[in-house]
Amino acid sequence: MTAPTLTAPPPSASPEEAAAPLRALLASLRRQTRRWVWVESLGWAAIAVAAIFWTTLALDWSIEPPGWVRLGLLAAGAGLLVWLGITKLVGRLLAPLPDAALAVVVERAHPACRDSLSTAIELADRPRADVDPDLVRRTTADAVAMLGDIRTSAIFRRRQLMTRAVGGALALATVATLVATRPAVGGLWARRMLALTDEPWPRRVQLEVEGFPGGVRTVARGSDVDVIAHVRADGGLPDVVELRTKTSDGWRTERMGSRGGATAEAGSFGHVIRTAVADTELEVRGGDARLGGLWLRVVEPPDLAGLQIDYQPPEYLGGDERRAASTRLVRLPRGSRVRLTCTATKPLAAARLTATPADSSVAATRMATPLATLEADAASDRRVITATIDALDADASVELNLTDTEGLANREPIRIALTAIADAAPGVGLVMAGVSTAVTPQARLPLAGTLTDDHGLTAAEVVLSRGGDEADVRVPIARVRDGLPVVEFSAETPEIVPLEPLGLKPGERLTVTVEARDGCGLAGGPNLGRGDTWPLDVVTPEALRALLEAREIMLRRRFETVIGDLGQARDILAAPPRGRDDAEPSASPTPESMAAARCGEAAARSAGETGEIATAFRGIRRELDINGVLTPELDARLATQIATPLQRLADSDLPAVVRACQDAAAAGGQPTAPLVQRADAALASMRAVLDTMLELESFNELVERLRAVIRTQEEIRAATLEQQRKRGRQALEGP
Repeated sequence: MTAPTLTAPPPSASPEEAAAPLRALLASLRRQTRRWVWVESLGWAAIAVAAIFWTTLALDWSIEPPGWVRLGLLAAGAGLLVWLGITKLVGRLLAPLPDAALAVVVERAHPACRDSLSTAIELADRPRADVDPDLVRRTTADAVAMLGDIRTSAIFRRRQLMTRAVGGALALATVATLVATRPAVGGLWARRMLALTDEPWPRRVQLEVEGFPGGVRTVARGSDVDVIAHVRADGGLPDVVELRTKTSDGWRTERMGSRGGATAEAGSFGHVIRTAVADTELEVRGGDARLGGLWLRVVEPPDLAGLQIDYQPPEYLGGDERRAASTRLVRLPRGSRVRLTCTATKPLAAARLTATPADSSVAATRMATPLATLEADAASDRRVITATIDALDADASVELNLTDTEGLANREPIRIALTAIADAAPGVGLVMAGVSTAVTPQARLPLAGTLTDDHGLTAAEVVLSRGGDEADVRVPIARVRDGLPVVEFSAETPEIVPLEPLGLKPGERLTVTVEARDGCGLAGGPNLGRGDTWPLDVVTPEALRALLEAREIMLRRRFETVIGDLGQARDILAAPPRGRDDAEPSASPTPESMAAARCGEAAARSAGETGEIATAFRGIRRELDINGVLTPELDARLATQIATPLQRLADSDLPAVVRACQDAAAAGGQPTAPLVQRADAALASMRAVLDTMLELESFNELVERLRAVIRTQEEIRAATLEQQRKRGRQALEGP
């Protein structure tokens, strides 16, 4: 563009009149600048509109964000347009374009002007008295003379303007072309972006995920979540379907596996999320489809907050209601009526409490499976479950399944083991004190020990069986009464069972058993406990004494061995000591101390065995007494002359020898004569008792000879009677 041809001002013109052609040029330049701004701004706006359209279309189609995200995108696009309008159009149009500034712009594009244009405009706007008017006129004339050489193309970049204008037009053309050729796409974009509807974009692949109503699925903490996606596609299923999960650690992608049969157009894919512990955002991708906005909401599952177990034992155990310890393993008496009260941690929509026999092979006929009932507590939030087992006849496993108001169930059933403790049979711990394997018909059997029961005894009997056709004789034990759980019979106060009323005869065999019963009132009646069975031979008093005399002889021989052992130790102690070898270390024990120690050990052994022999003689004396054959002479000999001295030796005399020997061995150099004297005194006492035993043995031998004479007489008498019977038969049979 070339500046218009202007006539130079006359020499008499004022500076303002002289600058009129220059101002006309600058005014034309100002109008061209504003047109430039309009064209460039519209180009930028067209490009921005097209960019906003295509960007929102691509994002919305690819991820289909929720409405608030789309609204944010529109707000961002509108903000961009407003910013462009303010910065590219309004701000530039409102910017002042004074002549002085435009003159400088023209001079920069036309260096030949040599500042004449800007100087003329400045002096015309602000005349100066110190400047020569002729100089002003010449400068203005020079500037006017240059107007013909001014080209606006040197000032405006027309190619850049055309590029932006054409770019904006082409950008709008792409939008118009899409809307014209694919009006459904343009309309759906308008509905989703402008009307903010949730109408999905049409895709080749369609995804649908099970169990996410409203895009949210509530699961129990710690559970495994199976995500199932149903896929439909036109032209074949996608090769890969992915599940993306977002947690605090970021996004993670897992490939979903095929589930069940699939066709070319439909199939199912799934993936298990292990042990869900926190809220998780999900997205499913397959082919050109994206299904996002899915959330796993993780909450605590219902659990057992409290357990109360009340039971009522059978009537024979009292029948009063009691409370058991609230544990997962509860031991209760068999036949009890059990009431379970369970309190959940959350309000419940459903609950099921069932009881089944712990051992399926055991038929618990009286234990019906209870139906659980929900009870509202004080807050009416349905947390309490109650159930009753009428009779716990066998071990039972109780399972509690809970479902809260959100549809969540406990992962594993809450199990409570109920153990039915059967009423045990009474324990019989009675023994016959002082009785061996043979008794006389007039014996009295002493029973000592303990009868026990877990709840209480009601009766106990001593069963005496003679065998054959004879009926058993039952002797009640009077001290068992009033349901006592423990009844004790000491050796001093035993239970005495007399045998004389039975009329036993020598040669018979008697069996003794103790039976005890409890008060069990369940099916099957009271429990019966039996003790050991003791077989006894019924013998004559003479035969019993003979057995006991044989035992006495064995005890006497044992006592002789004890005396001999102690005597040998005494002889070693009394032997003259050998001289000490000078080379022998002084710290080694002396012969005297070694002999004293050996004598002390022998005395200790003798004391122990003597005490045992004394006890055995008292047992013989007691057995004679039990069987009713103890005479005053036998009592005095066995107790006073043998058992008592033996016990004194075991408790006093021999322990004194032991202590003296130990002291001497510790001292190492004491004389042995006092020890020998003590040992001799103890041996003298022991031999005195042994002499008494020998006298008893001589007496017993005399008695045995008398018995042999009596037996011989009996045999002669029997033979005589037999001979007489034979002669009588012969006389009757003769002619």
